[in-house]
Amino acid sequence: MKSSFLTTIKSSLNNPQVLALAGNLTVSVMSIVSVSLLFRALPVRETGVWVLFISAVNLADSFRAGFLTTTFIRGRSGALPARAAEVTGSAWFVALVITGVLVLLNLGAWLVLGPGAEGAIVLLLHWFGVVLTATLPHFMAAAVMQANMRFDRILYIRLLSQGLFVLGIIGLMLSGTLTLNKVVYSYVGAAAVTSLLMLVLGWAEIGSLSRRSRACVAELAHFGKYSVGSYVGSNLLRSSDTFIISYMLGPAMLAVYNLAGRFMEIIEIPLRSFVATAMPAMSAAFNQGQKPEVARLLRKNAGMLTWFFVPLILGTILLADIPIYLIGGAKYQGTQAANLLRIGMVLAILFPIDRFVGVTLDVVNQPRLNMVKVFLMLTVNVVGDVTALLLFGNIYGVAVASLPTGIVGFVFGYVQLKKHLPLSLRHIMATGLHEIQLLNRRILNKGDAPLNADQKVL
Repeated sequence: MKSSFLTTIKSSLNNPQVLALAGNLTVSVMSIVSVSLLFRALPVRETGVWVLFISAVNLADSFRAGFLTTTFIRGRSGALPARAAEVTGSAWFVALVITGVLVLLNLGAWLVLGPGAEGAIVLLLHWFGVVLTATLPHFMAAAVMQANMRFDRILYIRLLSQGLFVLGIIGLMLSGTLTLNKVVYSYVGAAAVTSLLMLVLGWAEIGSLSRRSRACVAELAHFGKYSVGSYVGSNLLRSSDTFIISYMLGPAMLAVYNLAGRFMEIIEIPLRSFVATAMPAMSAAFNQGQKPEVARLLRKNAGMLTWFFVPLILGTILLADIPIYLIGGAKYQGTQAANLLRIGMVLAILFPIDRFVGVTLDVVNQPRLNMVKVFLMLTVNVVGDVTALLLFGNIYGVAVASLPTGIVGFVFGYVQLKKHLPLSLRHIMATGLHEIQLLNRRILNKGDAPLNADQKVL
């Protein structure tokens, strides 16, 4: 029994989904640690400025990631070595062009707005282009590793970049020299060191740049012009609350709102992990004409996550004050943060199915529909946020406005995907529950033979 248990543990550690979960868990824990340190060390207003700065940087990065990630993985997954090198080199070329254009835009904005800028605008004008350049090689390395399903290496990349940033913050705090500008220095330094190591190790495969082709660049760009809309729209959807609150209520209230959102990482950790491991497999199945397998993978992953989230959501709603205190400290006790967290967790029950529906629309070559879905949600969210703030004048209106946003996106995506794949909510939930039962049996060593999850639910 002991030997069997150890074998199970060893095989789990080599499981791509476990490694992806470990990678996302690492980066999220490091992110929560860094945010917790900053919330304690910086004044509330400067914390809000940092949140606005990093949201704007992530929005720009989502443009690059959106243009490349999905189309790159679709093109490289299961490809022969020559084709894989061509796709990678073409992706590098597109990434360099996108980064160069964004850097030039940053330079132009600095020349026009630099003299009179203040707050987060100053940070953006000085560091926007630098951050995008510093993160490019390790962004490409992570994309290559995801396409190769080398989630162990993705874990190392994330551990290095986030770990160096956290160490930088701790060093500044211990030396008593922590300021907002020095936090930015630490962030850029951690990204640059990680990227340099990726180039030295060859994980980013920058040597493939010479294997690019005009046809492949055009192919990536054609798909990317739709997927980028979904990525940027998704990031805008997450960031729109940030920008609207900052403009209408100020940086201090933004810090309170963002604190509640930080704990939502507990939902995003497994969600990103399941998506990261499922997308290459779903893409490979679709490329081989196996639509039923694509549908099965969607049902399995979305269903399992939904069931996993139920106790987590209920527990967080009951004990929301505890994570708020652990992350933000005593100065955020008694603020709106705990109730904002409760409202966000209610909506989280829709996240697994909604996220996998969006990813699957991309996989089945319908990125335009996913883009429409995201921008529909963005429109509802912005209108809801502004209306709620004008009517009620408090931050709860922003949180409540997220409920119709989530429902509209969920319904639209689900209805559209049903036109391309056999799909039903009942089958998603039944398959997810059955997969959890199988997982429990394997862990308890009561049944090692894998079963077809759909046998009992279809």
